Amino acid sequence: MSFYRELILGERLEPGAEQETALQAIEADRSRIVQCSPVRRLQQKTQVFPLDVKASVRSRLTHSLEVKETGRQLALTVLPGVAQEVDKEAFISLVEMACLLHDVGNPPFGHFGEVVIIDWLGSRLPALFRQAVGKGSRQWPMLMADLRQFEGNAQSLRLLHSLQGLNLTLSQLAALQKYVRGAYQRRTAGLWQQKPGHFFSERPLVQQIRARFPSTARGRYPLTYLMEAADDMAYGVADLEDAVDRGVLSLAELEQALLSEGNDYLRSRWREAEVAEPGFFSRFRQGINQDLLALVSEQYLLHHQAILDGVHASPLLAVEQAPAQALQWLKDFAHRRVFKRREVEALELSGFAALKGVLEAFAPLLALPMQEFTSLEQRQDANGLVLRRLYHRLPPRHLAAYRRDSRSAGYFENEQEREWYFRVRLLLDFVSGMTDTYVLEEYRLLCGFQG
Repeated sequence: MSFYRELILGERLEPGAEQETALQAIEADRSRIVQCSPVRRLQQKTQVFPLDVKASVRSRLTHSLEVKETGRQLALTVLPGVAQEVDKEAFISLVEMACLLHDVGNPPFGHFGEVVIIDWLGSRLPALFRQAVGKGSRQWPMLMADLRQFEGNAQSLRLLHSLQGLNLTLSQLAALQKYVRGAYQRRTAGLWQQKPGHFFSERPLVQQIRARFPSTARGRYPLTYLMEAADDMAYGVADLEDAVDRGVLSLAELEQALLSEGNDYLRSRWREAEVAEPGFFSRFRQGINQDLLALVSEQYLLHHQAILDGVHASPLLAVEQAPAQALQWLKDFAHRRVFKRREVEALELSGFAALKGVLEAFAPLLALPMQEFTSLEQRQDANGLVLRRLYHRLPPRHLAAYRRDSRSAGYFENEQEREWYFRVRLLLDFVSGMTDTYVLEEYRLLCGFQG
């Protein structure tokens, strides 16, 4: 019996009127995913260089398309070594779509934006809660811990399920989750606890996923390993290529460092790619990726049973083999010599000011007691009119999710705390969903700068 028959299913949290085979359901997921607005918004979100206008420099969307293609190649390489009962088309599609969606929950300005949001939440939420609600219940410390963490992977799950209502198959949602810990849970010594993989708001969904795939209660869904490897492979060389194209790093600088610090394998691949000839980066990337495809496939099959059981503890590329070590050197070099460049940091400072400014502008909505917030439409005083205009800037889809969940979401012990929890989520959903340019435009509007 193939374990994949129990992993690749067409089951959804909300079944449709017509019965679907696993392949039909997963193919339907593809259409829903490719056409959803969060994927389109990736075209104006940062990969390395915020606010860049050059079409040749990667955005989150072009990066995600490259990850998707790398994931497809990995799936094709792995498939001959797994059980013959696997539905190959469904297997490939699950990996591809997990790759396309892997960054969809990232806020404006990428990981730097995450840091800014987390810092603001930690400094502002406690006082805002005291103003709006007062003293918390015994459950509140757990809920506050959940709200004070922001992680793009957890936001992806929320965005696709709770906000967009795509009703994807449980298999596709499981493939997205890189981490098993909830933001409301303490980090333990268990597997994949480094970051939160979901928020308290999505706890019921995650419980359904774990009930259907018991191994995901302690570890990852197997195809998530391939998604993670595809991401690492895609940006390892691409970030450096963009840095050279953008002019913040010269090819001579990269070559000098690589030939003096890289391993023998990396130096060999560099020379074989013929740096002086057109199309160098394409050849260099293809040469390394060819070896990484074989390595990832080898590692997946070597640890196949542990991966299926949810107990394999390492990324597939966390091995002491020359191609993996070469990729790690390229990523480390990018962090040292590209991400810390003055030009990149200057752009990130713009993002810092805009993100923090927008959050601060909307903070008064979080300071209101529940009855005042829900009755904003009736207020006619000057302050109430300003707050009402802020409220009207929140997207209708997000407001609908807030109204639904703040009234009826389960696992909450206190009505006021539930409402305030989802009010904070409402603001975070709004801000994290912005593109880099949108958050700057919103900041300028709120500051009174037009034109």
